[in-house]
Amino acid sequence: MGSKASQSKQSSNKGFDELKEALLEKKNDLLIKLNTWEDKSSPSGLKEVGDIADIASEINEEALSSVLTENEIDLLNQIEVALEKIENGTYGICEGTKKKIPLARLKAIPWTPYTVEYAEIASKNKSKNSSRS
Repeated sequence: MGSKASQSKQSSNKGFDELKEALLEKKNDLLIKLNTWEDKSSPSGLKEVGDIADIASEINEEALSSVLTENEIDLLNQIEVALEKIENGTYGICEGTKKKIPLARLKAIPWTPYTVEYAEIASKNKSKNSSRS
């Protein structure tokens, strides 16, 4: 009797372990991208580059090609929140409906805070609000 329940709990923990790994891997990818940009963006050979306008232009172009896009920064924040939720035991619970988020959705988008249904509602409301401004 009790072994079936513990097996079920173990398998769901294993699933979360895999999701945690996926979250950490994605976070690491974003941080590597950020660190790579920071290394390149520090003006190392200022004397060789030329005048101030050249330097400003070069730095500006790098900033435009950008470190992390706004979406990537948002994603990094969502990953952090998801990792915290795994630690405190609230991972996989929809922030909008408080229902369990299906494992298939978590495997597809491990940082998602919402069920598909709630995400669609939130997205529609967001686009309504943005079209008003």
